[in-house]
Amino acid sequence: MKTKIATTVKIEKGLYDSFKILGIQNNLTLQTFVDKCVHLYVDDTPFRSLVNNFVIPVLSTSGSFGS
Repeated sequence: MKTKIATTVKIEKGLYDSFKILGIQNNLTLQTFVDKCVHLYVDDTPFRSLVNNFVIPVLSTSGSFGS
């Protein structure tokens, strides 16, 4: 039997809104996304390195993330 732990995270609104749109388009819930990412982080060294070295872009004044 699988057990889950409840947690709370805060996500920037603009980033979450963008994820919701992409999630709907790709039939992916935030729960499934988090489960997959945590699994990859634990088991996939290159993915873990990518995440560890990723720098989150600064939120622009327009409210969207970009380069």
